[in-house]
Amino acid sequence: MDAWLIVGGYVGLILASIILGSYLLSLPLSAWTVAGAVATATFIGTRLRGINNIVHECSHATFAEDRSDNVTIGRFCAALLLKSFRKYRDDHLSHHAHNGDYEHDAEFGLIKKFGLHDPITPRTILRHFFVPLTGQHLPLYTSVNLSAEDGRLFYGLKLALIGAMAIFLLLEPVAAIAFVILPLFYIYPTINFWTDCLDHAGLVGANDEIEASRNVLAPTLVRLIFFPRNDSYHLVHHLFPQIPARHLHKAHHELSSDPSYRRLPAAVGRVDHRAVDQPMDASL
Repeated sequence: MDAWLIVGGYVGLILASIILGSYLLSLPLSAWTVAGAVATATFIGTRLRGINNIVHECSHATFAEDRSDNVTIGRFCAALLLKSFRKYRDDHLSHHAHNGDYEHDAEFGLIKKFGLHDPITPRTILRHFFVPLTGQHLPLYTSVNLSAEDGRLFYGLKLALIGAMAIFLLLEPVAAIAFVILPLFYIYPTINFWTDCLDHAGLVGANDEIEASRNVLAPTLVRLIFFPRNDSYHLVHHLFPQIPARHLHKAHHELSSDPSYRRLPAAVGRVDHRAVDQPMDASL
């Protein structure tokens, strides 16, 4: 029940934000209403990211207590994003099994062209920042899966959502574009791209799992908004993927008592500049 309440909370925040955004559009145009609309659309994108993170947790069977609930919730949340839970789970588990191996990592194999394996330099940081601003990531990060492989119920839910979006677009085109289309097909995918960069950029191709991911120890408010569900502890997650996301910060705290863990730049949020000029693993 608690798991479904969390899902309901995210869905409720999205719906309430769409209503708020529509109200802001009804007000006289001003700098404040524009700023409020931008903030609202961005917030909706972060909540969609939270739903994506629930799908991620369900793929590891760590979101709900009962394994079957993880499958049902995963399918439901994936349908909300117009995705397939089965496809996501298969691709993501291959990422854990072959982290950064482009031939076998189904997730990163698709985004090889974005060069997350390149060493961290000011130039690569700027490139990763500007890629979404030019929309280069959109074909891979906004793909819609309308298959029925998760079952007829969830296939029907996806069709119903598309129908609802179409009706909203006809009735309130500006609100629909600003608070549904833009968050779902641009803001949320952009957050996904940037978090992939934060989690793995400059580390893809490392031979040791402990060097292939990083934690992002941002301020609490930033984590709550842009890293929902504790997904800023990505190194901890890769080391112990069966730890529920709600406990990742506790695991990080426990691991921090180990000097060898504390010395890892990827564990404490530092960039290891000594590794900047190291070549990528030749096997990739």
